[in-house]
Amino acid sequence: MSRIIFGSANHWTSPYQVGSHAWARLFASHGWQTLYVSDPLTPWHWLDRDNRQRTRERFALWRGRDGLFEAENVKAWTPFSLIAPHRLLLFQSKWVLRHWDCFAVPNPQGYARRRGFAAPDVLWLDSIRHASWGRALRPRFVVLRVADWIAGFSAATRSALELERELLVEADLVITSARTLEDRVRSIRGNQPLCTIRNGVDVSFWGRDCAPPSEYARIPPPRAVYVGALDEWFDTTLLFQAARALPRVSFVLIGQRRCGGAREESPPNLHWLGTRTRTETRACLRHAHVGIIPFKRNDLIDCVCPLKLYEYMACGLPVVSTRWDEIERMNSPARLAVETEEWIMHLRNLLNDIAHPTPSASSIPGATGQWADASLAYALANDWGQRWLQWQSAYENKDNHPCHS
Repeated sequence: MSRIIFGSANHWTSPYQVGSHAWARLFASHGWQTLYVSDPLTPWHWLDRDNRQRTRERFALWRGRDGLFEAENVKAWTPFSLIAPHRLLLFQSKWVLRHWDCFAVPNPQGYARRRGFAAPDVLWLDSIRHASWGRALRPRFVVLRVADWIAGFSAATRSALELERELLVEADLVITSARTLEDRVRSIRGNQPLCTIRNGVDVSFWGRDCAPPSEYARIPPPRAVYVGALDEWFDTTLLFQAARALPRVSFVLIGQRRCGGAREESPPNLHWLGTRTRTETRACLRHAHVGIIPFKRNDLIDCVCPLKLYEYMACGLPVVSTRWDEIERMNSPARLAVETEEWIMHLRNLLNDIAHPTPSASSIPGATGQWADASLAYALANDWGQRWLQWQSAYENKDNHPCHS
């Protein structure tokens, strides 16, 4: 049986279920022995009061050691180390980035070997923090998956940028999640194997009927929902303006809030629910009416292939999003906007369609027939099963690319 190790940023039980989680599930579902290792936990994480719950989750994954999630057939683990790469100056060095595993208990290399993952068939790096110890296991094939333009993050360090650049040259295969990312890294990668495989969606999960969340009893329809990180790239100003312009629409936000704007300034029709599990998020989406992606336009966002767009559409939702380079290339049915007035117009028109549904209205709660059909068709065309076929093609024809989605 083939074996793969994922070196990823987010822990397995994180409320932010991203592409690395989906890829690990995909490999496990195709019979691969799968070990998923997330970025390390340190004693200093306990000082972060805003993230205590996530620290507890990561600690449980470290303490559990075996971490077998039988329903998904994935072994998941979070290392515990005395030091780890961090934005604090003391921990920004390339040496820490390459050697933090020497201070981990147990050592990640030893942990992997004891669980049968010495010399794995594939080392899949979503996070560069796992490059040194992962390559020390002598994997047969190293994949670097570039899901973000990390130079666009305010917390990006010089050592991280330098190590990523090295890996872009040294990896056996580089997979980008966006065509815009591929364009940017091509000059570094040269003629070595490089391809784009965009994010996808598990339609069988997101399309499943479920009861509405209890919170919706106090949140009246119609509901425009956002799921994901509320961080530096999230356009709070745009959101507040849209909420004030559409006072009868309930704007529901699911995710940890880190961006600006005090709660006291929030319009009364804006509902901050915090983080939710994947199953709870599905219920929120299945009983919403519109999915929204109010991002700022910058170098970071121009390279984003938004996983949430696929998940919204798998739930039959129409989508309104900020316009940027990659989302235009995706050719989805989403309505794209640049100016605030355009955003408000798209939302108003969609919600008017929902208020006056066509005779062929869908059975999906809140969705109209034409939008549900278009969204579901797009989601089905971008199911993770299609992405698996692209991976197989890339893996089996390593020297003959490109492959695109």
